[in-house]
Amino acid sequence: MIIRSGHATHDATCVAAETTKQAVIGSAKLAYDTGGSLATYVAAIKTAEIAFYRSLVASCVANGLPSSQFYPALRDLGTGGA
Repeated sequence: MIIRSGHATHDATCVAAETTKQAVIGSAKLAYDTGGSLATYVAAIKTAEIAFYRSLVASCVANGLPSSQFYPALRDLGTGGA
């Protein structure tokens, strides 16, 4: 997901968060493909998604941008929205 807010610092943070998320998911996929468990793979994806959305929220708060659009995703991931 590429996020473009027009705020350079926030946009750079979003790109970094997406890059990290993709790296974690890629590593988890490789582990799964080489004999790892499905449960571990799914847990890694969920953890990466939570970290991603929390990074976006933190960046929004730090840069004075609205963050409410990310809370539903966090709720859907089982965090209660935080």
